[in-house]
Amino acid sequence: MPDAIAAQDPVAGFSGASFARMIADSPTLTICLRGLHDQREHRLAQALAEATGTAPDDITVQTAAGLLSTVHRILFRRIQDLTLAGHSNDEIARTIGAEATQAFDLLEPALADYAA
Repeated sequence: MPDAIAAQDPVAGFSGASFARMIADSPTLTICLRGLHDQREHRLAQALAEATGTAPDDITVQTAAGLLSTVHRILFRRIQDLTLAGHSNDEIARTIGAEATQAFDLLEPALADYAA
């Protein structure tokens, strides 16, 4: 995620004010966005399962993917909110960079030994 923030990648949420407003104002697009987040979580679970030699429906794989995906979804939403509040991408990147570190640090106790 740090690379995506530094690059102000649209996939991370840096979509611009008009696109962010369009998503925020459309229940249909908001549901579609949630579906994309769910697909990413599913793909992450598959990748973790493959990397650890476990089944994709293993509870540990599902939980690890869910935790990581939740942080990504929260940061994506935060970027959208800051965009809609009128902050520049540079300001948002600085804010989200620090917040991403804090958010992922919260996961370390839960995931530090995962797949070790």
